[in-house]
Amino acid sequence: MKSTIALSATFLALAACFSTDNLSAQEFDQPFGIESLGDIDNIAPIRQQILKEEEWLRWRKENIVPEVMRRVGVDMWLISRNERPLYYSLVPANYEGLVNTRSAALVFYDRGGDEGVEEIIVGRGDLAEIVSSRDPQKIGMGENASGRFTESLGSELASRFVVTDDLRTGFLEKRSPDEISTFHHAARVAYDIIGEAFSNAVIVPDVTTTDDVNWWIRQRYRELGLETSDHPTITIQRSNLERPKYAEDDEHFRIDVRPRNGYNKIIRRGDVIACDTGIIYYGWGTDTQQNAYVLLEDETDVPHGLKVAFDNTNRLQNHIAAAFEVGKGANDIVNDSLLAARADGLRPFIYGHPLPYYLRRYSSNGGFIRVRYGAGPGLGGNELLEDSPLWPPGGYPVYANTTYAMEIHTMTAVPEWGGQDVRVTMEQNVVMTDDGLKFLGGRQTEWYVIR
Repeated sequence: MKSTIALSATFLALAACFSTDNLSAQEFDQPFGIESLGDIDNIAPIRQQILKEEEWLRWRKENIVPEVMRRVGVDMWLISRNERPLYYSLVPANYEGLVNTRSAALVFYDRGGDEGVEEIIVGRGDLAEIVSSRDPQKIGMGENASGRFTESLGSELASRFVVTDDLRTGFLEKRSPDEISTFHHAARVAYDIIGEAFSNAVIVPDVTTTDDVNWWIRQRYRELGLETSDHPTITIQRSNLERPKYAEDDEHFRIDVRPRNGYNKIIRRGDVIACDTGIIYYGWGTDTQQNAYVLLEDETDVPHGLKVAFDNTNRLQNHIAAAFEVGKGANDIVNDSLLAARADGLRPFIYGHPLPYYLRRYSSNGGFIRVRYGAGPGLGGNELLEDSPLWPPGGYPVYANTTYAMEIHTMTAVPEWGGQDVRVTMEQNVVMTDDGLKFLGGRQTEWYVIR
């Protein structure tokens, strides 16, 4: 079944304006945290979230299971109980996520045409009879399950096996139209929190430390009733012209390593600061990196060279957005983006990945069934290499209604910093749609400014 994206009128109107003929940063502008839409004031309680997550799971079972089975070309799909999170996403539950059934396996049988897909809960010893009686011609299963099912079904039926993880990935990566629409709201909540953190309400230059901001974000999540899976990470870049003023180790200011914790530094005037953080909301894990600048005492605006550096990363986002197409291999998307960005005079780095999801169900004894997973293709890699390499052509294709963390950076020599390279990293939540790539909740197109 072909899916469409249910976007608000605002996003549809903006989408109509997009063009890849002139890839300026403004071409892909969408509202986001700096231009807050007040999403932080409308956070759903946990029960409301779970009710929607279960509704979406039921929709996905009804619509995406037959879609991926027909895409792969199997008429039966066997799922072992050991295949977390796939099994626990598809095992029957009530409307609040209560799982009462603990089966040995799940079977989906495509009866063809309008008859749809039959769902069968398998007890111990029943599998061979269920499969034989339906006489499937091609039996799909994951790579880690084939040994167990061969033992249960015997060699004749095993000769019909189609062993592939494309079924698992195809189901887990694809979201319902309502989910995508809601994720715009979830992303804006995350951006609103970053907007609060990157302000003078939280940061006092020459007083506040990176760990102060990390823990403020953690505490803010708790106050808002939000979960997170990882401790926030605040990092600093500082001009070599400013560093002699302070007796501080240079280790934390390196840009040739991944963002990391463990160096609690005072945030100074003239610093570039970045965050890497996310929330768990409606079963989705936002994954965001955004940036702020702390004005020097005699400054009233961000230096022009830093604005150029920021715009360079926005331009890289534009090239990636232009390269995304439904059905196109992930490696081809990365390669086309890198080549276009280099032709545009940029120094690009791309190392994106599927966004994380959180299955939040529970059993009759009250035990939580919590599974974190990401499904889909990686987008690049080798974040620390000076020249991001091109990848072998092809790669796993990108499908509509799949989500990614567009994790990237560019390097730019900044005149006001004595020609020093500045790394502007952005990790943007995006969704691939039939109409192209969309920035979930918008994206950052200007520095947060701390005065």
